Amino acid sequence: MPLTQGVHVSGQILALVGRQGQSPPSTPQAAAQLVGALLRHLREQRGLNQGEVVAAVPVIGSVPTLSRYERAAVPFKEDRVFALLHFYRAPQETVGEAEMLMRRSHGQEWWASYSDVVGELLASLFALESTSKVIRVYQETNIPGMLQTAGYARAVMTDYYRAQHNAEIRRKNLATVDRRLEMRLRRQHLLDQPNAPAFEALIAEAVLTKELGGALVMREQLRHLYNLAENKPNVHIRILPGSAMRQNSPLHPAMTLFKPHSPETGRTVYLENKNRGGEFLADPGEVETFQASMDDWWTRALPKQESLKRLVDYINRLADELEG
Repeated sequence: MPLTQGVHVSGQILALVGRQGQSPPSTPQAAAQLVGALLRHLREQRGLNQGEVVAAVPVIGSVPTLSRYERAAVPFKEDRVFALLHFYRAPQETVGEAEMLMRRSHGQEWWASYSDVVGELLASLFALESTSKVIRVYQETNIPGMLQTAGYARAVMTDYYRAQHNAEIRRKNLATVDRRLEMRLRRQHLLDQPNAPAFEALIAEAVLTKELGGALVMREQLRHLYNLAENKPNVHIRILPGSAMRQNSPLHPAMTLFKPHSPETGRTVYLENKNRGGEFLADPGEVETFQASMDDWWTRALPKQESLKRLVDYINRLADELEG
């Protein structure tokens, strides 16, 4: 009963059985627990005990097996889960989401193969990205990671790791740059999917003035931004001019708002702290405050054509510098 590719995790299961403010699952066990909680919820919703379900769905085999499935205490066999969902008459969208969660529970999300460089915080971030309908980013430090070229990303990571005071940690981190770069570029494939989220990037003009990696790398990066803004319909890039920030500035220098597909699932804000990881905000009041700030600053940004023109201005300056 597997569904076709392209099904996204809308957050309906999370809204049904998750805790208030809970983010999409970033680990296999968290995904499995959601599937188990869904099976228990559907059974209880229909007023059935486990024995009655096992009698009606023989493929389950026994009450202890069903109990283990509902507690996510054993790896799922998809045919059994699909049989249960069919018996409970779960909506097709719920079945599709459960399929995606089972895939995640088996460690089949793309970032599972990068566990050597993806910790819990990054895994949570990637899970949110993969379940969002709209992603809005504000950056006044660097080009957003989802839009970085390989050369620029390498320069950002190298600059960060070289700032590490401990020589041994610095050496170990620098040795992982190639692997982390591969992971960062793989992450960008999300924007190429048929059901890709809308990606809205608000970039402070000061970011364009930095020459991370040198003039050639920066020119390539700005050309890449121009091409994305001009040719990729789900990517929207706006430049926040320096003049807009003379008297005040956004609430945080690097923040991301995630809007899910399902309105029943709460929005989330991620605040990136340079050199210190980041934090997620799920409290509705806090999220509303940061969203209002991002909405306000989006209105102060240059419109699309003027943003493109500003990018061209900086590209030309770098070209002149390289020719000089």
